[in-house]
Amino acid sequence: MPQLPRLTVAFLNENALGHRSYLPRFVDELQRRPELGIDPVRIDVTPLPPAWARRANFSVRGLRRFGLDFHLARWRRVTSAWALRQVQELRGTRRVDAVVVNTQSVALDLASVAREVPTLVCLDATFEQLRRSPWFSLNRVAGWFTPLTLAPIRARERAVFASAARLIGWSHAVVDSLAREYGVKAERLGVLPPSLDLRQWRRTGSGPMREGRPEILFVGGDFVRKGGPLLLEAYARGLASMADLHVVTETAVTPPAGVRVHRGLTQGSPAWCERWERASVFAFPSRLETFGIVLLEAMAFEVPVVASPVGVATELFGDGAAGWLLPPEVRAEDLRERLVEVLKDPDAASARARCGRARVERDFDLATNTVRLADWVREAAAARRMESGGVSRAVGA
Repeated sequence: MPQLPRLTVAFLNENALGHRSYLPRFVDELQRRPELGIDPVRIDVTPLPPAWARRANFSVRGLRRFGLDFHLARWRRVTSAWALRQVQELRGTRRVDAVVVNTQSVALDLASVAREVPTLVCLDATFEQLRRSPWFSLNRVAGWFTPLTLAPIRARERAVFASAARLIGWSHAVVDSLAREYGVKAERLGVLPPSLDLRQWRRTGSGPMREGRPEILFVGGDFVRKGGPLLLEAYARGLASMADLHVVTETAVTPPAGVRVHRGLTQGSPAWCERWERASVFAFPSRLETFGIVLLEAMAFEVPVVASPVGVATELFGDGAAGWLLPPEVRAEDLRERLVEVLKDPDAASARARCGRARVERDFDLATNTVRLADWVREAAAARRMESGGVSRAVGA
């Protein structure tokens, strides 16, 4: 295999919620695979330094509830300004051949950088998608003001999209929004979902329906947003006689009888893996997601999944082959019925779990998707060299 010229690539990550593990996994894989020719430089843009965080989180009492303190726009503007500062400092010390950034919230101030250095922007949702969701409209009144409160960042989002070498959606739904609502041409679009090292993410036990009392598993840092109270209600309606419920969360929860709460479990730790190994079914009645990475984790561990139709769940389970999809307006009774169905038919549950594992292997394998990302980076860098007459633009030139 011919030796590829090495490229120095800055990876800027919005290091919050599910974004914490998105780019870092690709960075780690690139570091393990020098033959791909990418020297990654990881930059965690968040959490912000204290002074910047104070600017980003400034609020006016009484107005934040309705979005009229412009917090959602101000946080993104401050975060992207800090990202720009980080990129400028890096370019002041070394040549940077490309930039990969997750998400557009981090990239809002990088349009000028993207015109000089090929920049790939990854995103789990467009602002057009988010403005229709509770992420940007926490209540009806806030929804009325959303066009006003989004105005300071919507134009910047389009500017960075126009300057980027490639826009990379976490899912096909994001790519569809970029094409339909932003007019981005297909040749500048790609899908790169959150990905797992499937050598590590796999069940080593006897399968989801092992002997003994079944276990229902819930994993979610934010117990309320992920639908935990709804699951407790469903569990109280007869599930307690059929299975134990294990809740992995960072939220303080007072468990009723039959419910075990696990706090402080580190992802990948033996105690965390044990919960997946022992799980008979994974319940995900979340009310608000842009993706839902935990669904991939459940599928990788070959655990049957019952999920609400949020984030990527519809893409994963809409045909019913790999999991159970709940109704849009999910009720506790709907959740209970689906969980009973799983627990009473272990053969069907195991079949869907095996299908889920196969889908993860096909579409969400870290090794495969890292090669795809490396190819896009090299393609963007090569195109920029051709545009500049075959001469790379020097740092700070």
